[in-house]
Amino acid sequence: MSPEATRALRSALGHLESQAPEPPQLPVGAPLPTPRFWSKPAVVAVAFALAALVALPGLWWLRSGDDAVGTDASTTSTASVTSTAGTTTTTTVQTTSTNPAVRLPEAGPIFGETTGVVLLFDNGIDGLTALDPDHRLVARSLIEGQRPGDEPFSMIRVADKLVVGWGEPHAVDIASWEARSLGLATIFVPAVEPNRVWLIDYGDRIGAHTPRVWQVDVNTGEALGDPTEVTGGDPKFGIAGGLALQTDSGLVLWTMDGGVVRSLEAGSPAWAHDASGDVLVWCDAYCDELQLTDPSTLATERHRPPTGYDTFRSARLSPSGDYLAALVGGREEHTGAAIWLLNRRTGDVTVVADAETRVDFLAWTPASDQLFASSSSYRRDRTVIWRYDLDEEQFGAVVLPFGGAMTPIIVETSLASAYFGEHLVQPAECQAPGAQPSGRSGICTFAL
Repeated sequence: MSPEATRALRSALGHLESQAPEPPQLPVGAPLPTPRFWSKPAVVAVAFALAALVALPGLWWLRSGDDAVGTDASTTSTASVTSTAGTTTTTTVQTTSTNPAVRLPEAGPIFGETTGVVLLFDNGIDGLTALDPDHRLVARSLIEGQRPGDEPFSMIRVADKLVVGWGEPHAVDIASWEARSLGLATIFVPAVEPNRVWLIDYGDRIGAHTPRVWQVDVNTGEALGDPTEVTGGDPKFGIAGGLALQTDSGLVLWTMDGGVVRSLEAGSPAWAHDASGDVLVWCDAYCDELQLTDPSTLATERHRPPTGYDTFRSARLSPSGDYLAALVGGREEHTGAAIWLLNRRTGDVTVVADAETRVDFLAWTPASDQLFASSSSYRRDRTVIWRYDLDEEQFGAVVLPFGGAMTPIIVETSLASAYFGEHLVQPAECQAPGAQPSGRSGICTFAL
């Protein structure tokens, strides 16, 4: 089951969270809590029972935030072990130490080399946390249109825009911060067509009424067609010319032109992870098989987790479409224990992991040459970040001393100067927000 999606549970319990004490921080080197083991029937039963809760993945996010930062990652060298089975090659990159040191490099880029990118994290409230790994800078700022809620997508990148918010989603130019309202709608979901998103309006909260859907151009805010009612399921992700709808038994592929409605049967609610023009990435409730389906023909290729792992947690296609990355883990875990990376051109599979840390989110660089994974650190004080360089086949993991980082978006350094202030402050003067509104104004920036 995918660990990424909405934050509804956190939003619903926000009042209780504000009165409750902070969860205890695990000391450096402490073992993670002993997990419970769930049988496949139990997982399926739970998935059916909670399928009506659109915000179910928020539960996984909260659990992930509690468990993800139990120990710290090494920035030392790694060892590579390669094995071949049939025509598929699996390379596992592991840390050389079973108890890696807790530290960052004393100076220089935090991954030991320049990345050329900046990571922008939704902070879970009304803004973002920016990380420049090459210059060791962290900054916090507001972003117009963003607010906490139970939306399935809090922040996505569409061309040179960030799309954020619910109720009235906004498109924010990455370089200039210029924000444009996309209109009134309950939520948005990604579209595969360039420069577009889908707006979904339930007339109230998510799932309250029959949804109406339409596409919007993020550059102009112009609606591309009239709102159309969709009765076959809940819209989850755009496909070419339409939407993947979640049902109690799988997915329905709906198209705007009124063409034949196609069904992907799973025997349980299914989860759409990602899509491009020619493929939809999805799985059933317990996600022990990742399926790549051509929406036009329903031709499907299936992938199982690598040896030692039971389920896929989330999946992301590279911008080039040549790679598919997914987080994998044990059935009893709620976070990603490793990254499974498929080269779609060759069929080769690479698995990279850091034994001491866990992650929740995946993000590709625009050039598809680097893959990042990060932990959910809402109301936490540390953030885990993994990085894999596809060209050099180099893997690194760090634990950074700040929180307030959720969904990551990777942007080119040349576009991100506006996110960092000219004057540095102490980290204590630039804390992550814990309530809405955050009360923040301007930008605060500190160095690692």
